[in-house]
Order: sequence, then structure tokens, then C-alpha cells
Amino acid sequence: MSSTSAVSKRIEALDYLRGFFILVIIVDHLWRWPNLFQYISGRGELWVSAAEGFVIISGLLVGYIRGRKGLKKSFREISQKLVLRGALLYVWTLITAFIFVAATWYLTYRSNTAFIPYVHGDWWNVIRDTVTLNYTHLLTHFLYLYAIFLVLSPIVIWLLRQSMWWIAVTVSTAGWLFGYMLNIEWLQWQVLFFVPATAGFYLDDIIAYGRRLPSTVISPFMIAALGSIVLSAIIILPHDPGTYNRDVFSKEPMALARILLSFIWFTALAWLFNKILSWLEKYIGWLLLPFGTRSLTAYIVHGFVLTLIALLFPSSPSLLLNTLYVCVAVIGTWAIVRSPSINRFIPR
Repeated sequence: MSSTSAVSKRIEALDYLRGFFILVIIVDHLWRWPNLFQYISGRGELWVSAAEGFVIISGLLVGYIRGRKGLKKSFREISQKLVLRGALLYVWTLITAFIFVAATWYLTYRSNTAFIPYVHGDWWNVIRDTVTLNYTHLLTHFLYLYAIFLVLSPIVIWLLRQSMWWIAVTVSTAGWLFGYMLNIEWLQWQVLFFVPATAGFYLDDIIAYGRRLPSTVISPFMIAALGSIVLSAIIILPHDPGTYNRDVFSKEPMALARILLSFIWFTALAWLFNKILSWLEKYIGWLLLPFGTRSLTAYIVHGFVLTLIALLFPSSPSLLLNTLYVCVAVIGTWAIVRSPSINRFIPR
């Protein structure tokens, strides 16, 4: 297989992986336990969650598509696209937050909704804090992170074009440390975007190097990494939802161990999805591919679907009912994403 076809196949596998991350996010954000899908999603409580994977894959593809592939275009053109995309996501951060806060305050729900940390009707503080990104709604929390990262991406792209990748990695790592000490969330998360963006710029070379490594080196590492995912599920899932203490792999603040494990798990999952790509295409491509290729559409839409489910269906301890609710959430989101006209209004 040529290097070009190997990269193309790997990018296609990443679309499926990104679709899987969206699927897991929908299951976890619905927060209806127990359900059968928790054994796939890990309830968002494993040592690493789908959110980290989603950020990593976004950074990787920005580095590859806007960075490496973008070398054929002017830096100004690439920068404008990234900044405008970031501005668009900022607008959608505001839109979704205002809609979901209004829905929570003024509708009567049969199940729990995301906590709103403001007094009922305190629109002044909601608007002020949302505009300044001091508040984002849980269901679309990732949008503000992605918006910031995209606006800052031209700086990293410029460094990569100058072969100063080491500066990008060093500054990003220092930014995480600074954010960790001062409890600044976006600084803690940006290392999961910009380090992969750097890797994305050199993705062709990385894949070529990986293909030269013997299977006796690659396979044991990948199997061990995938095994650690299963191990974390075995340890965590017997606990009641929300009760497991993850000090070493803390998410708030983002611990170094969690960041390193995020990269390991992502690498292993990307390897696995590449290996089983033909199976994915045959049996589950109908679901994962629309989520993967229209990931932001699915991410935004799922908030509306989950809000509607909370409005209509009461909480239940039933495994069967909760599994059914998850299916409704996933298929409902999928159906909207598949709508030919949806991207006239919502970015993909």
C-alpha cells in the first residue's frame, strides 16, 4: 500500500472514530442510568472520556488539513478560514446557551436538566458571562473551547510552516501548566488540541514511520492500551454513577496523567478503527459516518434532542427504558443530521 493510500485510509478511520466519540457524548450527556450503552461509553467516568478524544482528533485534523494540506494555499487564506470558523462557533456557543437556559427556566420537565448556576430569570448575568465565555451550557460546552483553539490556530500553523514545531509543543505544554496552576480551563485543554495539531502536520511521516515498525512492537503496545480501557471500566462501572474518585486522572483540573493517557488511548483506538475499518463500513457506517463527517452539527443538534427527551420522559431506574431513551436520543440526532437542509442553519 502506498503512503498516500495509507494516509487516506487512516483519515477515513478517523471519521469513524470521531463519529464514535459523538455517539458516546450523546449517551453520557443524556445521563439515564443504568442503560446497556454505558458499557460502551463508560458513563463519561473512565480515566479518559470521549471529550478528550474529540479535542485530540479535531486538533489532529486541523494540523493535517489546514496545516500540511494547506501549504498549497496562502497563510492569510488559511488564517481567515480558521478565525471565521472560530467566530461562527462562538456565535453558536451563545445561541445554544441562551436557548437551553430559557428552556430550563420556562418549561416544565419530567426529568433532570443541566444545572444552571444562576437565579431563575437572571438574564443580565447569564448574557454577560456567556458573552465573555465565563459560562457555557453543559450540552455544548465544547464549542467555546473549539472556538478559542481555532482562533489561535493560525499562530501554530505559522510556526509549523517555519519548521518550529518544537516551539508550538513547548508553548502549548507551558500553557497547560499555567492553566493548571491558575485553574483556567481552556489553557488546560489546549494541549490536547495543539500537540495533536503538530502531529497532524507531520501525519504522513508519522504513519510512514509507524508502518516501518515491526508488529512485535506495535501490537503489544496497542493491546495493552486497549486493555487499560477495559480495566478502567471494570474498576469504575461497579460504582454508582458520579461516585468514583479519579484523583490521579483528574479532569478538573486536567491532570498530566490524564493527558498522557488520552494520547495513548486515542492512538490505540485510531489503530483499532483502522484495523476494523471494513467491518465498520459494512455494519455501522450508516450511523458513525454521518456523525463523524458532520460532527459539529451532531454536537449542536444533540443538545436540542436531549432537552426534548428530558421534557417528555421521566427519569427511570429501568435498564430497558433507559436503553430505549438512549436509542431515541441517538436516532433522533442522527435523523436531524441526515436532513439535507440542516447545514443551512447549523455548521457541520
